[in-house]
Amino acid sequence: MQPEAQSIRQSPSAMGTARGFLRLAMPYWYGPERWAAWLLSIALVLLDLAQVVLAIRLNLWSADLFDALERRSAEGSLRQIIIFAALVLGMMVVNAIHLHIKRALQLGWREWLTKELIGEWMHDGRQYRLSIAPGNHSNPDGRIAEDIRIATEAAVDLAHSLIYCLLLLISFLGILWGLSGNLPIHIDGITFDIPGHMVWLAFLYSGVGSALAMFIGRKLVSAADWRQTVEADLRYALGRSRENAEAIAVAQGEREERGLLLRLFKPVATAWHNQSTGLRQLILFTSAYSTLATIFPVLVSTPRYLLGEITLGGLMQTAQAFQQATAALSWPVDNFPRLAELQASAERVLELDQSLSAAEAIRANQHSDERIVVAKTSDAALGFRNVTIAEPDQRIISAGLSLEIRRGERVLLTGDQHAAAVLCKAVAGVWPWGRGRIEVPSQSLALLPQRPYMPPGTLRHALLYPVTPPQGGDTVLTDMLHRVGLDYLLPQLDTEADWGQALSPGDLQRIGFARLLLHRPLWILIDQATDGLDEKSQLALLHMLGEMLPEATILAVGHRSDQNGFFTRHLVLERSEAGTVSLQEEPSPPAHEPSPAPMPPASLSSRIGRLIDLMRAGFGEG
Repeated sequence: MQPEAQSIRQSPSAMGTARGFLRLAMPYWYGPERWAAWLLSIALVLLDLAQVVLAIRLNLWSADLFDALERRSAEGSLRQIIIFAALVLGMMVVNAIHLHIKRALQLGWREWLTKELIGEWMHDGRQYRLSIAPGNHSNPDGRIAEDIRIATEAAVDLAHSLIYCLLLLISFLGILWGLSGNLPIHIDGITFDIPGHMVWLAFLYSGVGSALAMFIGRKLVSAADWRQTVEADLRYALGRSRENAEAIAVAQGEREERGLLLRLFKPVATAWHNQSTGLRQLILFTSAYSTLATIFPVLVSTPRYLLGEITLGGLMQTAQAFQQATAALSWPVDNFPRLAELQASAERVLELDQSLSAAEAIRANQHSDERIVVAKTSDAALGFRNVTIAEPDQRIISAGLSLEIRRGERVLLTGDQHAAAVLCKAVAGVWPWGRGRIEVPSQSLALLPQRPYMPPGTLRHALLYPVTPPQGGDTVLTDMLHRVGLDYLLPQLDTEADWGQALSPGDLQRIGFARLLLHRPLWILIDQATDGLDEKSQLALLHMLGEMLPEATILAVGHRSDQNGFFTRHLVLERSEAGTVSLQEEPSPPAHEPSPAPMPPASLSSRIGRLIDLMRAGFGEG
């Protein structure tokens, strides 16, 4: 979608967004943290009340001061200066405490909602399914990190200011009504009084101003939404470039990468200009509106002062009360940009939550004709019962797969690599698209991907990821690194680094095999997890796996059918001219035991290069 088109797209209604966001976020006040939430909220309302009381007292002080000045009373003026100093001190203390309580509530609410959405996102493979499923849920990381922050901060700010304005309005409308008196109107010999005329003028002034402000700023919501979207796209691309810095450098692709990032910045600039245009138009109006509000009540009340109906203090008190009342009534005008920002961020958070719910609904659906059902079974076999695998957009990849893999078998899956990888993901329970039933043994199952994930932290933590196995300890870790040919990493066990970038693809795959040896699963799915190694190292790793885990069942996706007799079965996924994939079984090569051989270590040049990288990164510090 082009920036110009996106910037004018229609956003959901503000009321619909508000209802949806409140359904998502209000349980903070009813869950385990409800006592802290309610305590902070009540304290915030009480402090709003204290601010209003101080504002009322300041309004009364204004009348007393100008009356004292009109009387030329030095004693009265000095007394008012002392009262003013006390009022200023009170405002300082109340405002400081108010800020602390408000920020504590904002942080607590944001932390709770962040935990909730991260829990929904990073659960049972949902983060992966969401990344490939269609829908409006791009950049979930940005929505969680940035949009939740904006939405919770803006919501607390706006709620506080709305409560304050309502209390202010109730208080100052009464004061303004009493100060206004009756305004006599003469029409064709008929005289009638308008009680509280300044109150009606305040409503009229604020109503016209709010209507004009909403008309002028009506496009700000879509402009804010579009800007946040393209900003998130740029952040994602910058993060991707950082993560692939080595590959970009090796390919000398900096020029292309710069061009891509700069192209992504163009819609950011366009969105900024669109938002600036809307804000400029709104500020032109609000500047005139707020400036006029300071002089308008003085001009209206001056005739009564000149006629002697009110004192100078009464005139100034009336003007100030009018300003406070119109300020309260003008809450939509003053907060329109913030409301637009809140609505845009709340919509993005809601879209993510709805997409997560939809992804879970697909997986939780118990009807096998609408998704692939993965069922645990006590049988010592992995069974595919008339399984059809589809893309997220429902295009069929393979239909009618029926297969059984018994405990202890070693199965090689070659042919169409995409279909094979998707088949492994379906067994792991992260690919629900399709139909049929996969029966998975209840024993431990592990999927070894092409590039194992390396969490931030020490190498020890990366080796033990995701959980510490029972047989932990340096001796076991040292033995596993030696078995997979990574002896050169032994001195780095407690070094913190970005190991996903510091290690070569082949060394990362060796780390994956070390994890299998540590966790000892009984069912292993290997998705092209040796293609970064030479043939000798591939065979050595597979045979070592078979030797160390003799009872484990292995289903491996590979390119070559000859694996030195390691596999007992050979399955081939063949793509037809129609585009669908069928499964065929071919005879396996005769099995023969290889001569015992130690694991080939990482090449000398690879080790030297990696050690230099570690030294450059300062891994030896501390």
